[in-house]
Amino acid sequence: MRAPNIPTILVVDNDPAITRVMSLRLRHAGYACVTAASGAQAIDAWRGQPFDVVISDLNMPCGDGLVLAETLRHSEAVPIIFITGFRGTYAEQLKEMENVAVIEKPFELKTLLELVGLAVKGKPIGGNTRRIQTRTTGAIGSD
Repeated sequence: MRAPNIPTILVVDNDPAITRVMSLRLRHAGYACVTAASGAQAIDAWRGQPFDVVISDLNMPCGDGLVLAETLRHSEAVPIIFITGFRGTYAEQLKEMENVAVIEKPFELKTLLELVGLAVKGKPIGGNTRRIQTRTTGAIGSD
C-alpha cells in the first residue's frame, strides 16, 4: 500500500545486489520502494499500485525494460529511468519515448537520485531520451 505524500519508486533489475543498493539508498533519501526482479514481476506490482517513478534495467530475462515501458505507457506516462550496460543497443527503441532517461552502468547513485528528484517534482527527465554517462570511482553496476 502506498504511503501518503511519500513518492513511491518501482526498482526493477535482475541483479539482486543492484536492486538492494538502489532501494536502500532511495529509502534513505525518503522514498518508498517496491522491487522486482523482472519486467513481468514489475508489471504485476504495477497492477497493484501506481508508482511515481520507475527505475529499470533494460536487459532482463522474463520481460525486459522495453516491454515494461510499453506496458506502463498504455496506462499512464510515468517517468522511467533506465539503467543499462548495453550502450546503444536500445537507442532506436528509446528515442521516441518521452520523459525517459538512460544511465549507463556503472553509475553513480548521486546521478540516479538527482533524476528521481526531478521526476517526483514533475519535471521532465528527458526530452525524448536523455543519455547520461557516468564513469567515476564509486560507481555501481555492470552487466
